[in-house]
Amino acid sequence: MDDTKKEIQYPCTWHYRIIGEDRDALHKAAVEIIEKDFVHSAGLVSKGGKYHSIHLEVEVSHKEERDSIFVALQKDARIKFVL
Repeated sequence: MDDTKKEIQYPCTWHYRIIGEDRDALHKAAVEIIEKDFVHSAGLVSKGGKYHSIHLEVEVSHKEERDSIFVALQKDARIKFVL
């Protein structure tokens, strides 16, 4: 088994999946938080239709930017989970 870690080369495209109760609110939260161009696509809807997910792809320049977007997404009340 190889225990070496892969080094992430920046800039790179990073993927986030956000989950919440309202797809439009999720998209609006992403626009407000990311504040630059990104690609988004609809994800899955829960069996009962209560939860929706959106996949986000954004180019990040460095680890700090990647992490700050993740934390900001986690703190937004419209977003229940960030993966």
